[in-house]
Order: sequence, then structure tokens, then C-alpha cells
Amino acid sequence: MTEKLDDERIQRVVEEYFLYVMLSHVWQGKEPSFQDVNLAGSVSQLDSSPLNEKLRQFCEVVRTEGYRWAWSDTCCIDKTISTVLNQSLTMMYKWYEAAASTFVLLEDVDSPSALGNLTGGKWMTRAWTAQELLAGKVIRFYDRNWKLYLGDTRSNHKESPEIMQELADAIGVARQTIISFNPDDLTVRARLRLASTRNATVEEDVAYSLIGMFRSDIRPHYGEGDAALGHLLEEIVARSGEVAVLSW
Repeated sequence: MTEKLDDERIQRVVEEYFLYVMLSHVWQGKEPSFQDVNLAGSVSQLDSSPLNEKLRQFCEVVRTEGYRWAWSDTCCIDKTISTVLNQSLTMMYKWYEAAASTFVLLEDVDSPSALGNLTGGKWMTRAWTAQELLAGKVIRFYDRNWKLYLGDTRSNHKESPEIMQELADAIGVARQTIISFNPDDLTVRARLRLASTRNATVEEDVAYSLIGMFRSDIRPHYGEGDAALGHLLEEIVARSGEVAVLSW
């Protein structure tokens, strides 16, 4: 006798199996690429350079925490194919939003960490990390030695009043907004003001890192320079119907 398939149970099992963790970090030099990992055969087979070791340790921490899948922007996007790269940039916010957790590596924070180290580090200055902080529903901060920030063993640091208050004071966004962020929670001016405090190595990333936070339809195209930000601002004005929103 064939039992009726339990679609909900199957879906639940599949979703649990494919839970993934995203890495949020600051790029440093030549990070391992999609091609590097493919050539080596696996992350574990990469040579012992410091940047390869960073990726390897991330994967080990993810596995230790009980997850099967780890994602890093350094090696999980084939950046030699422009269509893949451009689509990935437009999807980045949604990927962080859907992740089981985001692990943030604070590479300039020593052990033991102290309150203030997080917001005083380079991670807080980068364009892409703003959406990585806000989009993720679950987030954990680690120091350079992969020790939990402040020794806080919570599974979600968005449940830590101390850490969330440190972030709220630093970026001028309410603690509850950081915890359960929705792009509509912040005005256009507030989002642009937050973005203005960040910087990017590649000029276009100033705009591309805001695609998710503005639910933008602009299409990434590296090589357009400051026109990328112009296209984003033009879209924002067209949607709002007033130029005054740009006065942040």
C-alpha cells in the first residue's frame, strides 16, 4: 500500500537540509576565486595562504554550527561571466535575507573583544556590509580568531541588547529597525544618509550595494563609473516624484 506523500514534510526536510550561511567580511587583496576553488577541487585543498585560510576557517565554523552549506562572495560567484556577476549583484540582498545566518568576520578585532571594537572597525565603513547587516534576520559577529564578539554565545546577535545598541548608536538607526529591517522602515533620506557614510573600492559599488535596500531595478554594468549612482538616484526621484528626497 502506497502512503500518500506528505508534501509539507518533504518541503520542510528539503528546506532544513539546504539552510546556508553567508559570510560578511572586508575583502583583502586576492581572495580565493571561483576558479581557484574549482582548480583545487575543494576549499580544503587550497594552499595555506592567509586569505585561503580565512575561507577554510569560515567553512569549518559553519560546519561546527551544524550547517551543511557556506557561501562567500569571493568564490561562489563566477565573476568572469558578466551575466552571472550582474545577476548576483541584483540578488545579493535577497540572498542575505533568506540565509539561515550571516557570519561576520571582524578581521581587525583582536581577542578578547570589547564593546566598541565592532563599530570602530573597517567592516563598518564598507558599502556592501550595510545591507549585509540589515538584510540578515540572524547574524553573528566573530573576531579575527573566529571567537564570538564579546564572548556572546547567542545564536543570533540581533538578540543582544549590547551589540544592537552599539550598532544603533554608530549608524543612527533605531535598534528595532536593525533587528527586523524592512527597506520601508527607513525613509529615502535615511537610507541615502547611511550609504553616504560608507565607501567602496570600486566606484560602481556605491550604487550596486543599494539595489536591495531601494528595491531598485537598475542593471549593474561595471565600467559605467559614477553613472551607476546617477541611474539609481534618477530612479529614486522618479518613484518619489520629488527631487527634495536627495537632500540628505
